[in-house]
Amino acid sequence: MKITDVDMPKQAFVYAAIHLLSNRLQIVGNRIDPTISEKQWFVLAAISKYTDTPPNIGDIAHSLGTSRQNIKKMTNILEQRGFIRMEKDATDLRSIRLFLTENCVEYFKDREQQENEYIKSIFHGIDDEMLGVLCEGLRKLLDNIDKMLESDSDEER
Repeated sequence: MKITDVDMPKQAFVYAAIHLLSNRLQIVGNRIDPTISEKQWFVLAAISKYTDTPPNIGDIAHSLGTSRQNIKKMTNILEQRGFIRMEKDATDLRSIRLFLTENCVEYFKDREQQENEYIKSIFHGIDDEMLGVLCEGLRKLLDNIDKMLESDSDEER
């Protein structure tokens, strides 16, 4: 039985669909290329968004909503595979800065068309208007969850 066949309130459907989408995106994304997992790709994408100062492990963990330990494990693998370089911060020796390597940049240039086709197939049949509504809804959900997380951390202090 598919979730789309079950009659449920819209909020319950969206909640369940987000979890299913996450799992299924990981499965489909992992099929694109056995060299790198979907989660590793996401870490590299997050690192690439820091253009002024290279991020540290904590920055990426915070950006992706996961633990420093998870990011540390993934960055160790990515470093072994030649996708990133890790260096101790010059001013804070406890902090490890993450840098994309030239090998990583070239790897993603070679994969660009394949990734574009992947994204195109995921969003097939979704027009700009529907995509805009989806973006607005997801932004609001993320804002709500961020507020819940902030509230939880305020209570812990």
